[in-house]
Amino acid sequence: MPTFFNYPFHSNGFVAHGHCYLWKTGLVWLHITSDATIALAYYSIPFLLIYFISKRKDVPFNGVFMLFGAFIIACGTGHLMDIWTLWHPDYWIAGGLKALTAIISIYTAFALFYLMPQALTLPSPAQLEVINRALSTEIVERKHIEKELRVAQEVTQNSSQAKSEFLANMSHELRTPLNGILGYTQILQRTESLSEKGRKGVGIIYQCGSHLLTLINDVLDLSKIEARKLELYPVDFYLPAFIDSVTEICRIRAEQKVIAFHVELDPDLPIGIHADEKRLRQVLINLLSNAIKFTNQGSVTFKVQVINQESNANGKTDYKIRFQVIDTGTGIIPEQAEKIFQPFEQVGNQKRQSEGTGLGLAISQQIVLLMGSQIQVQSILGKGSTFWFEAKLPESKDWAKVSRVVEQGTIIGYQGERRTILIADDKWENRSVIVNLLEPVGFTVVEASQGEEAWEQALVYKPDMIITDLVMPVLNGFELIERLRQSGPFKEIAVIASSASVFAIDQHKSIDIGADAFLPKPIEAETLLEILRQFLQLEWIFNVKVDAIKKNLYRWFKSIK
Repeated sequence: MPTFFNYPFHSNGFVAHGHCYLWKTGLVWLHITSDATIALAYYSIPFLLIYFISKRKDVPFNGVFMLFGAFIIACGTGHLMDIWTLWHPDYWIAGGLKALTAIISIYTAFALFYLMPQALTLPSPAQLEVINRALSTEIVERKHIEKELRVAQEVTQNSSQAKSEFLANMSHELRTPLNGILGYTQILQRTESLSEKGRKGVGIIYQCGSHLLTLINDVLDLSKIEARKLELYPVDFYLPAFIDSVTEICRIRAEQKVIAFHVELDPDLPIGIHADEKRLRQVLINLLSNAIKFTNQGSVTFKVQVINQESNANGKTDYKIRFQVIDTGTGIIPEQAEKIFQPFEQVGNQKRQSEGTGLGLAISQQIVLLMGSQIQVQSILGKGSTFWFEAKLPESKDWAKVSRVVEQGTIIGYQGERRTILIADDKWENRSVIVNLLEPVGFTVVEASQGEEAWEQALVYKPDMIITDLVMPVLNGFELIERLRQSGPFKEIAVIASSASVFAIDQHKSIDIGADAFLPKPIEAETLLEILRQFLQLEWIFNVKVDAIKKNLYRWFKSIK
C-alpha cells in the first residue's frame, strides 16, 4: 500500500499495450484508426451540442446537454489514451481518466434521474402537432372575430356619425327659426313704447323659446358626452350678475308655483371668477328647476358658500365654492339616487316625468365631473332633497369690466363716427334680426343674401365689419372669408363667422381660414354687441335707466367686500 501512494503514476515494470498485439501491423493500425475515429467523433459531438444550445436558447434542460458534452469528451479522451498506451505503459493515468469518466457518467445519470419526471411532461411531437392545429384553428377564429369586431366598430362609428350629423342638421334647422323668434323678442324688449302687458307677453315668448333651445342643447350635449367631445371654455365673469341671472329665472318659476325661494350667499364670495359661465349656469338652473318642479309646498333654498381659499402659482386666489340646492319636495328613495344621473331616467310620478327629457341631471353630472367635482345628493322620501357640489374656481381680477356694464344699463349708441356693418346670410329673417338690433344703436347695416353679393357690397361700401353665415348659395361663407383674406383692401377688416351649426369643426375651420370670431345662432344681443365693442374698439353710450335688481345686487356685493 505505501508503494501505491508513493508511486501512483510510475510505469516501471509495465509492458506497453502494443506488445499484447505482438506489434502486428494490421492489428495495431486497426486499433489506432478505430480509437482515433471514435475520439474525433466524440470531440465533434460536444461542439455540435454547444452550437445547438447557443442557437436554441429556448431548449429546456441546458445543463444536461453540458453534462453529456463533458461525458462524451471524457470518453473520447479515453480512446486517445488507448492509442498512447500502445507505446507508453501509463496505465495509472489511463485508469485515472477512466475514473473521471465514471464520475461524470454517474453525475449525469443522477441528473437524468431527477430530470426525468420533468422531461416526461414535455409534449410529444404528436401532441405538439395537435396543439399547433388547435392554435391554428384558434388563430383563424380569433382573426374572424377581430374582423367581425372591426366591421361592428365601423358600423357603430358610421351609426354614431350618422346620428351626430342627423342631430346637428336637425339642430341647425331648429335653431334657424329660433334665431328669428329669440332675436325679435330681444328687439321688442328694447322697444320703449311697448306696454307692460306686451312686455310681459314678449318675455313669455322669450322664455318658451329659450326653453326649447335648452332642450335642443341637451340632446346635443348628450351626443357630445357619448362621443367624449364635451369640453369646458372658462372665461372671466362677474359673479353677482351671474348669480342674479340664475336666481331671477328660478324665482319666477317658484312664484308661479307659490312656493318660497330663498337665496343665501356667503359674504366672502369673490366678485369675479374664472370658469365656464355657460356650463355653470346650465348646471345651477337645472338643479334649481328640478327642485322647484318637485316641490309643491314649502320652499327651495339656494346656498353659495366659500369652503376654502388658497393662493395659486399665479398669485391669485383659488376659491373652493359649494353650490347647494335644498328643497322640501317629494324626495327620492336611496335606490334611486344613482338612477337619476343616468340619461333618460326620471323618478317620481308619471305626470312630473313627462315634464322633462330626463337628460338634465345626466348632463349636469358630466359637466361637474369635468370641473373636477361630483354632484352629491341626500334625500328623504316625502321630506325633500339636497343636491350640492364643490368646485375649485380661480378668482378673476377683470370683473370690473363687466361691473361697469351692470351699472350703466342699456346700450343706446356709441362714441365716434358712424360704423358700417355688412351682413351676409341667405335667410332674410336672420339678417333682419341683426339689422333691427344694430340700426337703433347707430350702425349702418348693409345686407347680402349670398357670398358673391356680399363680395360686391364689400367693394362698394368698404364696411368696418362683415358678419357672414357659413352655409350660403353661389359663394358660401368659408369661400367668402378666404377671398376677403386674399384681397389687399380686406386683409385687416374684422370678419365674424356666424352659423347655427353645432359642429366644432365648422367653428375651428372658420377661424383657421381667417375669421376673427364665431357668433353662434340664435344670436344673443349682448354677445353681438360685445364682439362689436371688442373688434371696433367702441365706447358705448348707455341709457340712464338702470335695472334696479342688478344695481342693488352690485352695490350689496361691493359693500360686503
